[in-house]
Amino acid sequence: MPSPFARWWQRHGDVALVVVGALLVSGKGIFAKLLFRDGVAVESILLLRSWFTLPLVWGWALYRLAPRQLWQGDPRLLVGAMLAGLASHYAAAWLNFVALTMIDASLERVLLFTYPAMVVLARALVVRRWPSAKLLAAVALTYLGVACAVGGVDLDLWRANGLGAALVLASAAGFAYYLIANERVATVIGSVPFIVYASSAGALALTVHAALMGGASFGTFVTLAPRDWYLVLGMTVTTSVLPLFLFSASIRRIGAQRASIVSTIGPPATFVMAAWILGEAMHPIQILGTGLIIAGIVVLETRRQPVVAQESPA
Repeated sequence: MPSPFARWWQRHGDVALVVVGALLVSGKGIFAKLLFRDGVAVESILLLRSWFTLPLVWGWALYRLAPRQLWQGDPRLLVGAMLAGLASHYAAAWLNFVALTMIDASLERVLLFTYPAMVVLARALVVRRWPSAKLLAAVALTYLGVACAVGGVDLDLWRANGLGAALVLASAAGFAYYLIANERVATVIGSVPFIVYASSAGALALTVHAALMGGASFGTFVTLAPRDWYLVLGMTVTTSVLPLFLFSASIRRIGAQRASIVSTIGPPATFVMAAWILGEAMHPIQILGTGLIIAGIVVLETRRQPVVAQESPA
């Protein structure tokens, strides 16, 4: 007879993976702010992160699959995975990090987490069916919670950071596209090939981008302090590689919509870390926002229909 933990994991394990992945991703802005304080450029951070990520992704993929399994598949789907990588790992990442030089990490989180609404809208357009009332209620509740948790109701703050806000919204659109592509493409070719092709395309694009910047990003690597190398490596492993696998493995079974909503637990986690590491103060409205986000997840999970797990190499 399965243990209580085994029964719990069978029922909620995929959601738990999304929560863990979201908590890890929530530290990205903290790492970025610490590196910015040391004078490390956006392009240098992104390029090093992609170079650290790529061998880890390929090593994991070759451990899980035979090399021929990575090359097999409909070429159109492989191109689709690469386009998703360009949208998320290159365009969305670059826009997001540039925005972090203009606005604080908390505001960045609330704007980035407009992507669940984008995913729901895109899904409704694709299937030509309006989302259920329960899903819409969960989106509204969690988004309101995110806005409160990071102080997004302060109109003066939004006006003062217009350009940075626009960049994060564009980044959110790229991430929403990646989630939809993951759900549709990885179901056919598998999550491991999808991650490999998406990560490789993003890394190549970032390398070309840095080269076109005139070589400034490459020249700064030799001057980086050991602390900065540790920060970039820590960012790569904890906020990029591990969440990449966690999200990809769970999205196939619970869907992009539910994964994007559950992952909204990330913004309040970012705020807690920002208060602890960067010295930002936490206000009552932000505590209220945290409660609203948790309530939204509970609404989403209550009396949900069982999801049939699909076979996956991940």
